[in-house]
Amino acid sequence: MSLDNTATMSAEYFQQIATDETTEHISLGEDFAVLAGAEEPEKIKERFEYRNRTCGKRAELILYEEGFLRVREWQRKKRVRDYLLSLRFMGTETTVTRKLPMRVLQVAAGFAGVGALSSLIAWLSTWDAFFIPAAVAGVVGAVISTMLFLYLANEKIMFSTASGGAVTLTLRGTADSFKRCRAMVPEIQRAIEAAQAKNIQNRSDYLRQEMREHYRLREFGVIDHDVCSVATRKILSEFG
Repeated sequence: MSLDNTATMSAEYFQQIATDETTEHISLGEDFAVLAGAEEPEKIKERFEYRNRTCGKRAELILYEEGFLRVREWQRKKRVRDYLLSLRFMGTETTVTRKLPMRVLQVAAGFAGVGALSSLIAWLSTWDAFFIPAAVAGVVGAVISTMLFLYLANEKIMFSTASGGAVTLTLRGTADSFKRCRAMVPEIQRAIEAAQAKNIQNRSDYLRQEMREHYRLREFGVIDHDVCSVATRKILSEFG
C-alpha cells in the first residue's frame, strides 16, 4: 500500500476493526472518509523543514488548511517515513526529552587539555620530539570526541493523540536544529487548536473517530500494535 494514499483503506479492513476484540461494545462502523476526508488535502498553509546534518537526517512537515499535517523523514537520501496526521485528534501539549552525553564532553575537554599542555611543554622545552605528537593526539582526540557529542546530543519534542496519548509526531533536534524544531511547536499547536475547533459536538462520536484514527496509524506503521492497544483502552475507559 502506498504511503501517499493514507486517506483510503478497504471496507474489509474496517469490518475487521469493527469486530476486533479490543473495541469491545463500541461500534466503529462509519466510513473512513468521514474521518480523513475522501481526498488528499491540497491547500498548503505552511511548510517546515529541518536537517540534522551530524546524523544525516532530514524532515519536512506540511500543514494543510483542511486540518492535516504531512510528515516526511529522510535518512541520508532515502525516504524512511511518509504519513498524514489528522490534527483533530492531536493534543496541543508536548513532552520534551533531552539527551546530553556529558561524559563524552568531559573526554573531549580532557583531550583538549592534554593537547594544550603538550603544546606548551613542547614550546618551552627541548622535548618536542615527544610532546608534539602528544599535542597532535590530544587535538585529534578532542575533535573526535566533540563530533561524537554533537552526534549523540538531541532533543525530542513529542506530540500525542488527544485521548489515547499515543505519540504520533516527534521533532528530533540536534545541535544544528534545536532552534528550528522549537520554532515549529507554536505553529503546530495553533493548527491543532484550529482543527479541534471544527470537531463534532458529540463526545462519543469523536472518541469513536479517534479510535479509528489509531487503527489507521497502526496500519501505516506510525504506531505499533502495543501503543495502539494502550491508546484504545484509554479511549474505551472514557465511555464509562
